[in-house]
Amino acid sequence: MKAAIFVRQAIHWLIAIAILQSAPVSAQSSSAFEIIEQADHSTDYFTQGLEIHAGTMFESGGLYGKSKLRKYRPGTDDTLLEVPIAERFFAEGLTVFDNELFLLTWQENTLLVFDPQTLTKKREHSYKGEGWGLTSNTTRLIMSNGTDTLYFRNPDTFNVERTVRVHINQRSVSQLNELEYAQGYVWANVWQTPFILKIKPDNGEVVAFYDFTELLMRHANGDANRVLNGIAYDAERQGYWITGKKWSAQYLVRFD
Repeated sequence: MKAAIFVRQAIHWLIAIAILQSAPVSAQSSSAFEIIEQADHSTDYFTQGLEIHAGTMFESGGLYGKSKLRKYRPGTDDTLLEVPIAERFFAEGLTVFDNELFLLTWQENTLLVFDPQTLTKKREHSYKGEGWGLTSNTTRLIMSNGTDTLYFRNPDTFNVERTVRVHINQRSVSQLNELEYAQGYVWANVWQTPFILKIKPDNGEVVAFYDFTELLMRHANGDANRVLNGIAYDAERQGYWITGKKWSAQYLVRFD
């Protein structure tokens, strides 16, 4: 079984590399980043969503029976508050919008809404299909579901109001996972690859990609599930915190 997982992961990498290598020169030449800080990260978290709001880091961890939600100070791993998610849910991406915390679930067709101060659940919304990544701009929630499409949803009703197809040179890029909206772009992990994409939200064009193979190899330890996942913009430090599933560290990076 583990061998099959590694073969499947290698195939994802090869496909992603083939697509990204077809990118225009502007995208290929913009892929530099700098690690400016490192902090501990709990290996108990199968990281799904990561976001900073009002000086607090929010993180969701997945897996059935083990899903949870916590908050802590950016640049630390000192949990301030943590709550379990009901066993029937596989927690996925999260975002904070208008002082509410929105959490996707994987295959349960359910959006959970929490109070970000107390992490108390307030309500639920239903949706069709899988939930993977979630972020927000000033007016809409932005969701991924593992395809090549970003869904712009109404934060009150969670209805889809607009979609964009993510692409490079008209070639679709799928497996979009954890999302972050910052500095006018959508940033996306590509599931089971070491890549983060920088995407124009108006038309889905990938304008840059960043290769974190070195960090992935440092933390994978032979486990194909310990992939890169988690992006949170830190306005105070002017960088992006990134981590992975069950990684022992998180990194603050700046992108060129």
